[in-house]
Amino acid sequence: MENEKRIVELLAESLLKFDEMIDEQKITNKRLEKVESEIIKLNLQTGENSRAIFKLADEVEKIADLHERVNRLEKTVYK
Repeated sequence: MENEKRIVELLAESLLKFDEMIDEQKITNKRLEKVESEIIKLNLQTGENSRAIFKLADEVEKIADLHERVNRLEKTVYK
């Protein structure tokens, strides 16, 4: 009889621990969902930044090309 009572107590404790684990898992899942959402946002921002960098590089290349053209023009004019 006492063994049965102890078994019931142990089972009850196990169920309580299991419920706690389930609650913790739910919290962890919510946190992971938030992290995934933030990663998606960061990936989108990274893509936008990459496009902006390429656009800026094109503009810098145009400016460098313009500088070369002006130098050639000055050499031709001021010979």
